Amino acid sequence: MTRTTMIACAALFAATAAPALAGQNPRAEQQASTARIVVVQCERDALTQASFRRNHGARPEFVTVEQVLSARASGERWATPRCMTASEHRRLSQRLGVPTAL
Repeated sequence: MTRTTMIACAALFAATAAPALAGQNPRAEQQASTARIVVVQCERDALTQASFRRNHGARPEFVTVEQVLSARASGERWATPRCMTASEHRRLSQRLGVPTAL
């Protein structure tokens, strides 16, 4: 196969595959369809906030148990996870009946 033919085949494959692959991120689509509300336990220190920003592209937004339960009841979806302090996370686990590790 000549070099020109190989380049033409590669260009044809790229042209036909690009629209099919564009915008597809199976993990992101799966998370968006299955995860409505994601809450993570965070500290309020600068290092944790910088890490959250790096991982999620936004500043951490801290929520309370009442806010989580209200969002859950209304079917609200969050684009990024929200943070909770350790004490709020314990309260949420107790309200939901989830056992916590000692």
